[in-house]
Amino acid sequence: MVGLSVGGVLVGLVPALALGVLVNALVERNDRHEAALLAGLITLAIVVEAIAYVASDGMYARNAARLYRNLRLQMFDGALRRTPADRGEIGGLPSRFISDAETIERITVALLDSGSMALVQFGSALIALGLLAPWTIPVVAPVLAATWLVMGRMQEPAATAGQNRQEELERMSQSIVAELEDRNDPQARTRFRAAIERVLSAEVRLGWLQAINLHVSGGLAKLGPIAVVVVAAFSGVSRPGTLISLYLLAQRVFWGFDGLVDISLGMQSVRGAVGRCFKLIDTGVEPARRSAPLGTAV
Repeated sequence: MVGLSVGGVLVGLVPALALGVLVNALVERNDRHEAALLAGLITLAIVVEAIAYVASDGMYARNAARLYRNLRLQMFDGALRRTPADRGEIGGLPSRFISDAETIERITVALLDSGSMALVQFGSALIALGLLAPWTIPVVAPVLAATWLVMGRMQEPAATAGQNRQEELERMSQSIVAELEDRNDPQARTRFRAAIERVLSAEVRLGWLQAINLHVSGGLAKLGPIAVVVVAAFSGVSRPGTLISLYLLAQRVFWGFDGLVDISLGMQSVRGAVGRCFKLIDTGVEPARRSAPLGTAV
């Protein structure tokens, strides 16, 4: 899975580099034969990239599904080991098996796949950009540093909001069971409405914070390639194909870096949910047995 994803990223460099050569061949030399060959190379690269991503995503779905199965079986075993004193929390368990369990994917399968893609895209495009125009690196570096500093300060509130949302979902699940058992109480609906209002508030706050993180980092990622092209033009680069390649390579640098920032936010936002899953798995387990690998008990 990771090999296909990384291969797709590397093949994706071909259109960015070849398009600039194609434009220069047409504009400067009117060489239609070379342009046709380059167009064919770009098309082939796009097709190969798409095939690699399709195969990788198929493997991703299989790996994630197996992870969910193994994790939920161990969580169920933990629920069976609960003592009578813990039964009061049973109503909130369904949310752990659904929304909480699926967050484990972000620190396992997604981290391997998306993390490797973002890292290779960032590194390979930065190397290509440095080889094509070394003076662009001092332009790119400050924008990347500013992005990291700004997003680092903004991620903590979003991560906290994500944990609060998961906790409110679990409380809502508990409320559903409790109020249905006491459905003749005229206050049952009022109490459940209060629970879902808290979920609403948590989801709205999380949505705003995620939107701010997503679009601020995205805006900075759009600014970087434009800055590279503007500086290149002022530095005397006049070949249109070279400017196009510089823009596309810089775009991949900032896309890759933006992907790494998003992964960092995603990992912070799932800490509470991951903790709740493993708390359930560890219910009634002896310390020596608790240290066993995740798939051992399945």
